[in-house]
Amino acid sequence: MNKLKVYALTFILSGFTFANSNRATASIAPSIETQVNEVTQWFTGNFDNSVQVANNPRVPLIDLSTCSVELAGGNQDMNTQNIFLKQQSDVFERNSFYSFSEGNNIVNLGVRSVINPEVLSGICNRPKSERIVNFSNLVPVSCDLEITYEPNFYTGNNAPDGCATSSGGKVVSQVTIRENSIDALDQIFNAQGDLIVNTPIKYRRIASVPEPQMIFGFLAISLWSAKKVLSLKQSKK
Repeated sequence: MNKLKVYALTFILSGFTFANSNRATASIAPSIETQVNEVTQWFTGNFDNSVQVANNPRVPLIDLSTCSVELAGGNQDMNTQNIFLKQQSDVFERNSFYSFSEGNNIVNLGVRSVINPEVLSGICNRPKSERIVNFSNLVPVSCDLEITYEPNFYTGNNAPDGCATSSGGKVVSQVTIRENSIDALDQIFNAQGDLIVNTPIKYRRIASVPEPQMIFGFLAISLWSAKKVLSLKQSKK
């Protein structure tokens, strides 16, 4: 093999090694603390599955709203991020309390049902300092999932055991969380082990609507700009 071929082969191999090194670096997971903060941020906001319903009208339309809250009472680990979740459709309304916390190379997710949802009605519309959930208003037993980081998304499930239901069955949950979407599947089994619910729901983030004060502010700026342009045109005549 002549020197030119040796140099060319060395260059190709070094380039291949460099590319693989870059891929390995890009796929390194951030710290668990960062993961907890990021997945919580992605999970927060207003979502619905209207795009999914448009493609498959047999799927129920569900609105999903979440916001950060504080827990009063109960013991929690450091850097636990708490979320109040409300799901609403024409046939049901579900309120839940989600806790994201640091695990061993994973994010722990604990889900608890709310005992008295009326106390927390409209909580996400309150100032952040007033979004407080009392531990006494939560079912003590939580349904837990392990959330794993993947580049650009988080995924988790509690298969095959799932979580027990009050009717003697169980719920096996899967979730994939991206910056602007949440894909969820709750497989519900009855006490006899029969699968009775198995519909994946594909939530997509809804663009937030500006506050009324902001809308009036934009309108005032537009009117001021239009008035200034007319004044300049008149002064040039």
